[in-house]
Amino acid sequence: MKKIIISVAAIAVVGLVAPKFTGAGINEGLDNFVANLNTAPGYTATIESRETSWFSSAAVVKVGIDPAMFADLDLASADMQNFEELSANINVTAQHGPFLTLNGLGLGLSAWKAEVDESVLREYLSYADDERFYSVAGKISLFGGLSFEDTMPKFTVIAQDDGDEAITVSGWNGKGTASSGGATYAGATDLVTVSADGVTFEMKSMTLESSIEGDWTAAMKGDFYNSTSQFGIASINLDMPMMDTKASLDKLIIDVKTEKSEDGNLMDMDINYAIESVEAPQFSGRDLIVRSEINNLERAFFKAYQEASANPAQMEQAMADIIETKLLPQLQASPEFNITEMSGKVADGNFSGKIMTKVTGINSLPEPLEDPAFWASKTVVDSKLKLDKAMALWVGEQVVISQIQADPNAAGMTNEEIKAIAAEQVEGMIGMFAQQGMITVNTDGEYEMTFTMQDGQAMLNGNPMPLPF
Repeated sequence: MKKIIISVAAIAVVGLVAPKFTGAGINEGLDNFVANLNTAPGYTATIESRETSWFSSAAVVKVGIDPAMFADLDLASADMQNFEELSANINVTAQHGPFLTLNGLGLGLSAWKAEVDESVLREYLSYADDERFYSVAGKISLFGGLSFEDTMPKFTVIAQDDGDEAITVSGWNGKGTASSGGATYAGATDLVTVSADGVTFEMKSMTLESSIEGDWTAAMKGDFYNSTSQFGIASINLDMPMMDTKASLDKLIIDVKTEKSEDGNLMDMDINYAIESVEAPQFSGRDLIVRSEINNLERAFFKAYQEASANPAQMEQAMADIIETKLLPQLQASPEFNITEMSGKVADGNFSGKIMTKVTGINSLPEPLEDPAFWASKTVVDSKLKLDKAMALWVGEQVVISQIQADPNAAGMTNEEIKAIAAEQVEGMIGMFAQQGMITVNTDGEYEMTFTMQDGQAMLNGNPMPLPF
């Protein structure tokens, strides 16, 4: 009996005392969130009010767009006022653990929810009266791990000025986790539709998945981090009856991976695109793939560029400062931009290729900075393009069609007439390119073109190529 009494007493003490300490942690976390958001370019955040009791906390956080981004755009005062008013109050409620009832029964350090003020955007968007435009709810476990879910309701855009536009979004649902080891997030919306002036647009199943290793606030601070993410769209359909035009896309996937160096000063980024099929007037594609990488990004340069991009009003001066103070260290890191693979089927033809580029051996910047001979001497290029005959004929046909359309004498010709002339000329044009050494034909009958450059010496298909400087 004595042990039981002691155990019950211990539980009672924990249940009464622990909330005070978890409440302090919640408020510290809120302060850190606001501080991190204020360091993110283009955003402002302030804690408008805060109340803390033994078992719970509540706060109102105002989040907005920094009007300083637009200060130098010479906008009218009314337009500037719109930017200044583009903000929202987020109502934050937290329950202090270890015993939790908010967001369901359980144990943990805290349970919390954050909801955008109910009045937000109702002038422009229509959504259910009992819904908030955005809400997120989560828990912090006894060991400090965070889990949460966020939602947006189905909404439609209210047409302005008697317009006939109609935009509907089916809502958003997402789940995420965060801990000292990293963070994950996955979210999706089922359907987005747009209709205006007889044009209709439909996008189905847009998804986002991402994960970050280590400090998940690094992205907000502009620091480098290891991450993977994938953005996907199941299908897109576009219909423009007045132009008798339709277009469609099936299964778009964009994969992004970042990896920082051990000292955190450099980062590599892979960006890969894949499209299962696309159909449009004068174009049909299948299994389209582009795999690209940007290597040896330098942290100070990247962060400065991000900040400059978030403030377009001062972009010109910011870029001048970046060139003066940050460009040389970035170039000394030997940055690379590579398209390691591009391939697919267009019309009835196939293509594949690569483009590898690197800047190396730079110890100082040229004067003037635009000196083409200098950059040619410091740039290494290795590229190759391969087309089968059907693809070569299609590309050649598009080139001839564009030439004919640019000729004023062809103004009265129909598309069918132009295409017929192009079909007659294209093989002769390809043969001429082959004779001039601009393309070669391999043993499989495929057309190839290689271009390399190093130490200022350019080579086209293995032959020296003079540069125009």
